[in-house]
Amino acid sequence: MSRREKEVLIEEFDLWLKTRFADKIWIGGHLFEKRMGEILIDGGSFTSDEAKMLFQMLTSKNPLDKINASIIIWDRNGTLVKVLVTLAILALIVVYVWVRR
Repeated sequence: MSRREKEVLIEEFDLWLKTRFADKIWIGGHLFEKRMGEILIDGGSFTSDEAKMLFQMLTSKNPLDKINASIIIWDRNGTLVKVLVTLAILALIVVYVWVRR
């Protein structure tokens, strides 16, 4: 994606933030929703500046930026905690079974 295309995407996202035309858009597999003064991304609440930053990360060519954006979104909406707790419980079960042998 060229620099000009990136600038156009950012301008379109800023326009989406300012208008009331569309309330929901999908970007990089994540749902962006406008609610009274806040932006919900997959159910997690973000400010408009944070949403702009996540938009730039999700539309980046760099795969690490995309992964970091997804982790930030998962952290804010609670998914990351659930995954980590599940993995910790599985690790405890594996250790318990290993020790019992």
